[in-house]
Order: sequence, then structure tokens, then C-alpha cells
Amino acid sequence: MTLYIENGRIVDAPGRTIRSGLREIATLHQGDFRLTPNQNLIVAGVPETAKARIEQIAAAHGLLADDVSPVRRNSLACVALPTCPQSMAEAERYLPSLIARIEDLVTRHGIPKADIVIRITGCPNGCARPYLAEIGLVGKGPSAYNLYLGGDGVGTRINKLYRKNIGESEILKELDTLLGRYVVDREGDERFGDFAVRTGIVKRVNNAALDFHD
Repeated sequence: MTLYIENGRIVDAPGRTIRSGLREIATLHQGDFRLTPNQNLIVAGVPETAKARIEQIAAAHGLLADDVSPVRRNSLACVALPTCPQSMAEAERYLPSLIARIEDLVTRHGIPKADIVIRITGCPNGCARPYLAEIGLVGKGPSAYNLYLGGDGVGTRINKLYRKNIGESEILKELDTLLGRYVVDREGDERFGDFAVRTGIVKRVNNAALDFHD
């Protein structure tokens, strides 16, 4: 059973008591807890006789995340400020509120179930892998980010710089426009990152050593 842990932070919050829920599961679970590269947690090796009880505990503590949008579920942030001394901008503490605003955008454009990968880091080191995201944000200074577009959503294509050193209002304005185009011009179930490349919003990165910075 994979549990959604926003930004990998195990804390109790209203409506989602993650820490208390995991502690309760740990008192009876005899298998493994496995950390995932997307900051989630897998409860593995559960015997058949314990499945129902563990699922019940997870549901009671809001760990199953049935109400979490695909945009939020696919988002990822590095720890950034105040933990990392290399960070130049917020990431982990900022991402939840930014995602809420992006959720408003996708809902307004009629695509609330859009499966878009969004990642943010506080500096160019890219610990949350923003350069593989369909929408990547890389901190360049206080409340300022570079915006990258064009990852393929599954982590096999690097994205491309789209806008430099912009704040939240500009980020949301750009995404509002792009999502409007996406709704009108996408082909079938085309992902947002593939759409950005196909329509020439950003150039496709085929060879990262040659194409990423040109």
C-alpha cells in the first residue's frame, strides 16, 4: 500500500494526521516501510490477515489521499529554506500553497484531473529533479524562480528554460495562458509536457549536453 506524504514530511495536520497514523500502523505491522523517490511511503510485506486493519487505520488518519488532486499528488519539492544553506528561494514550505493556486487554474480550465508533474527547488542543484518535470521551478532568489517546461511526465526527457527570474504572479499568469492553449490544442490524451514541445512553446531536448542550454 503506497501512502501519499506531501513533500515527504511526516507531521500531523488538520484532516491528515500522518505521524499518528504511521505510528499506529507501526505498532502492528511486521513487514517493511519503504521510502519512494517521490517522497511517499510504501507499507510492504503485509500479511493478508492484517490488510483490512492497516487500510482502516490509514483511512482514519487521511493517509490514503483519495481527495488529493493529480497535480498535487505528482508535485515534489526539495527541503530548501530554512534547512538547506544553498537554497535561494522557498520550495517545500511554499509548494502546498502554490499547488492550491494551480489547482484553481486547472479547475477553471475544466481539467481538474489533469495529470501534470510539477517540481520546485530552492536552487539550481535540483534535488527534487525539476529538470525532468513537465513544469519545473528553480529558485534564483527570494520569491523568484526560473520556469522550465517540456518534460515528458515519466522522467525520460529533460525540460527547457521558458522564463527567467519570475515571481508567483508571473508564474501563474504564464501557466494560465499555457493551460488555456493546452485545453484547446492538445491531441487526445497528450500530456502537458509533450504538448509544450509539439507546439513549439519550448524546443525538445534530445541531447542534454547540446540542447539544454542553447
